[in-house]
Amino acid sequence: INPKRTKKGMMNMKKLKLFTLMMALLLLALPLAACKPETNDPEAPERKLTVDLDLTAEWNKVTTENSLVQGCVVVRKEFLAENPDAVAAFLNAYEASIAFLNESTDEAAQMVVDAGIFSSAPVVKKAVPKSNVRYVEGEAMKTAMQNYLSILHSINPASIGNAMPGDDFYYTPVEPNASADLSGVKVKVYTLNGTTGFGMAKLMKDAAEGNAALDYTFTVKTDAADVLAALINGDADIAALPTNAAANLYNKTGGKVAILAVNTLGCLYLMNNTGVAVTSIADLKGKTVYVPAQNPTFIFTYLCRQNDLVVGEDVIIDSTTYSTPALLRDAVAAGEVDYAVLPEPMVTIAQNAAAQANAPQK
Repeated sequence: INPKRTKKGMMNMKKLKLFTLMMALLLLALPLAACKPETNDPEAPERKLTVDLDLTAEWNKVTTENSLVQGCVVVRKEFLAENPDAVAAFLNAYEASIAFLNESTDEAAQMVVDAGIFSSAPVVKKAVPKSNVRYVEGEAMKTAMQNYLSILHSINPASIGNAMPGDDFYYTPVEPNASADLSGVKVKVYTLNGTTGFGMAKLMKDAAEGNAALDYTFTVKTDAADVLAALINGDADIAALPTNAAANLYNKTGGKVAILAVNTLGCLYLMNNTGVAVTSIADLKGKTVYVPAQNPTFIFTYLCRQNDLVVGEDVIIDSTTYSTPALLRDAVAAGEVDYAVLPEPMVTIAQNAAAQANAPQK
């Protein structure tokens, strides 16, 4: 046997095996390359996160203007009957607190953080102008609430407790008795973190510094269910709530609460990760839109119907994959969904996170 010929033959075999392996890998890669989207296509839009639609503006186009009343304050009627002047004094202070939020946003943003209503002053500062925190009472409140609740009832009766509240649900404003001594009146107020609680910050600061007319105890909660429970068991006298939750509580307790004022006129926005602008609700035909469960879903369903889109056919509303605003916010920021409806301040947080993720690395 010739050793040189054997060694050469072995080298040739190795080369043949290496060639065969390379060809096999090339053949496997071909179908994958065919499936991969063309990233260098100059016609392809650049994917980026945008806020395309203000759903409050869309709502005002198809229904009574300023009736997208997402937040409110309510009172236990027992407390109201015993302390009518205190309730009137609270509302005067609360109206002033909301006005301060909108007029002195920089200063108020830090108050929101100090009160434990939200954790980031820069986010609050950016979110407030888009949050529509407003004070609406009396007949204007009643008209707006009745319009809004009737729409929710038409979409899902259970969302407001299966019945429209009676006229006794709506508080009629009165001026407090100027001679009444209110210094000893104790008022337990619950509020929610986020937009529904923003307007309470200045009042909470005044109370902490001893500059309020009443003796307040404030509690901030993250879950509306905890606030509802506090109203039912008497731990709360006055509370900030989503408006449908207030109607639910009225029906659940046989009318033992009344709505004092509206505090939020709509804070929902359509966010878009595709790079192709959406200029109307009708542009969403054929799309899947992710929406948090409950109120945002009902609101967006109504808007789709009013724009001649059949939900489930023309547009898919997914409120289960990301059922909470926080879960959907993170998915939006990560670019995991194309279209989503989010409230402030989640819109601002998602924008900030997306911008940070896409910023050039130093």
